[in-house]
Amino acid sequence: MKRAFVAAIVAILLAIPSAAIAESPDHASVPVYMSLGDSLSTGVGASMPAQTGYVPLFHEYLRRNHSCEGRGAAEGCAALRLESIGVSGATTTTLLRDQLPLALAELEARNQDANPRNDVEVITIDIGGNDAFPLLQVCGGGVTAECAAAIQETFTRIAQNLTLTLTQLRAAAGPDTEIIVMTYYNPLPGCVFAPFAPLGDLILEGGPGLPAGLNDIIRAIAAGVDASVAETFGRLGVEDLVGGSDCLHADDSGYEIIADAFAQAHPD
Repeated sequence: MKRAFVAAIVAILLAIPSAAIAESPDHASVPVYMSLGDSLSTGVGASMPAQTGYVPLFHEYLRRNHSCEGRGAAEGCAALRLESIGVSGATTTTLLRDQLPLALAELEARNQDANPRNDVEVITIDIGGNDAFPLLQVCGGGVTAECAAAIQETFTRIAQNLTLTLTQLRAAAGPDTEIIVMTYYNPLPGCVFAPFAPLGDLILEGGPGLPAGLNDIIRAIAAGVDASVAETFGRLGVEDLVGGSDCLHADDSGYEIIADAFAQAHPD
């Protein structure tokens, strides 16, 4: 999906009252796009999170481009319903505890019944950033022994939780549901923590003293459950970040880029 196409989607969504988006009917034969994650999935930093966050943008992209014909929905996915269960501040631990049971219940009700037209068609996830962010404080002085131990503990926890989450989602959804997991961009260059931007790159992508970063873990676990990866690292510039005292979130242009990354990970 080209940036111009995403911009067109933004214009369409801005013309629709947010209540109209929230009031889509829950019919038995309506397919679903399910979103899990942290504050990025809820659109924090966007001017209108319910319309200009990456989840509603990608939802609109799927309605126009995802094919449901293989599930018996000859009309395509124009009626694709969004179920966003992401929570701002979520970690891999809280997602596993709070969001995953909701997702599994929905998948059991839809993907494991006799009706192929009401399935969850696509699942997106962004998670792990809130687990890793505290490492900046521990590792601000360099990759010391204390820093290395903190990274190992954090990455082990992320890997265990994300593996459990994706394995259970895949088992409940079945092999035909598309799962897309996001890698993280570095938000530090645009905020008050800009001097620590190289450390952010190291934690995310690895480097001297750290052979693998958070994004490498995400990629490896996704591959193990046949999930696609939306690559956002290196794609957002300072102008695509909220910045200032906000050292985490994208702005509207950043969310367009993230939505584009999910679109590129989605097979046409």
